Amino acid sequence: MRNGGNAVDAAVAAALVLYVVEPHACGPGGDAFLICVAPGRQPVALDGSGSLPLGLSTAALAADGLTEVPGRGARSATTPGAMALLEDALARFGTRLLADLMGPAIELARDGFQVRRTLAATSARATAELVADPVLGPLYAPEGRARVEGEWIMNPALAECLLAIASGGARVLYDGALGAAIAARVAAGGGYLRRDDLLAHATIERAPVSTGFRRAMVWELPAPTQGPAVVEALRLLDATEAMPAWSKVVDAVGTGMAHAGFDLTAMGARPTPARGDTTYIAAIDGDGLGASLITSVFGDFGSYFGIPELGGPMGNRAAMLRALHRAPEPGAKPPHTTIPAAVTKDGQLAYVLGVAGGFMQAQAQVQILVHLLERGLDPQAAIDEPRFKILLGGEVALEAGHPLAASLPDAANRSPGQEGFGAAQVVGWHHGMLMGGADARRGGAVEIA
Repeated sequence: MRNGGNAVDAAVAAALVLYVVEPHACGPGGDAFLICVAPGRQPVALDGSGSLPLGLSTAALAADGLTEVPGRGARSATTPGAMALLEDALARFGTRLLADLMGPAIELARDGFQVRRTLAATSARATAELVADPVLGPLYAPEGRARVEGEWIMNPALAECLLAIASGGARVLYDGALGAAIAARVAAGGGYLRRDDLLAHATIERAPVSTGFRRAMVWELPAPTQGPAVVEALRLLDATEAMPAWSKVVDAVGTGMAHAGFDLTAMGARPTPARGDTTYIAAIDGDGLGASLITSVFGDFGSYFGIPELGGPMGNRAAMLRALHRAPEPGAKPPHTTIPAAVTKDGQLAYVLGVAGGFMQAQAQVQILVHLLERGLDPQAAIDEPRFKILLGGEVALEAGHPLAASLPDAANRSPGQEGFGAAQVVGWHHGMLMGGADARRGGAVEIA
């Protein structure tokens, strides 16, 4: 932004850097979604998620001795869509080329970066699985040792990958040498992704879903994301005349999740531990252009299946079918927990916001929107308020200080699980001032250009 770029340029540049320094959460092997809001215009939503491989079917799984998609490994990999979305977003809404924004990310990958708290924590809990992968092990669990905060990492393979994309564009991941390498490596690992899957990929513009809530409009991505869950919950709450009891908010969130196909009460315990993360970036520039960008490899380090030419893992989004007990539909989009959001008032952008944290994303969005639009809190205060979380199976967990703690003492002592209570970022106008809020739960940060 200081160099004249706009909000989309800034969000993409930030994402590229995070692909290097937050490799457990996002990267070239993952997916992305974007909502962009230009002044006085309706939000535009871009879907940069990859489809299930055409070869991933119930019959193919059975032939491999499986009854469902594995949680990890090459068989959980889907087409990576993140880089194509970043490039397409710049072409539609930015002022820079993808190559123009690659410099800081390439430098960090080539010359090294210091491990942040989030990467260190993920490396520690994933060491036993990372060490077996010839790409991820040496980088993030060298000789079976977890990386520690402040340690220095260099990733020259990722630097070369980014240089190749800067030179040839994102299409090299699909119809170029990188695409050929991805298809060959996944096939050799027993996965179902093939060159035809990569060649068929394209970023899709989708009509956002929306609802009115407290004299504002809330905009979300439709399926395959959890966006419809937020919309349905807010519709139920907007029918009330005043601030609803928090028990009603819990009920509305649960109903909204079920309405969108994410019925938490029916899931029970995950077949594999709930370990994963997401990267969310919110940006608004001086001209009022807003970018709401979310990008993820789904699980910690995605599939744990590293591609040497990527310098990192493939995403394991196909594993969502396992969590939701759904059969694969070859070529279809798998369900996504990731959802960027935007809010408009009187046709003008008010906020861009999003949350990292799996099934907590929709739940935390609703709670933050209640704080912003019903209670009138500023972005940081709305983020800092204690949250509830509906767990798999339907039980509720509460953060310390939540208003429901007195009536639900067991919930106040219940663990929220590995995903925690989510991590939100919000940028928007509060009483005429442009303000940002970042979640201290996972070290979020606000930067004013």
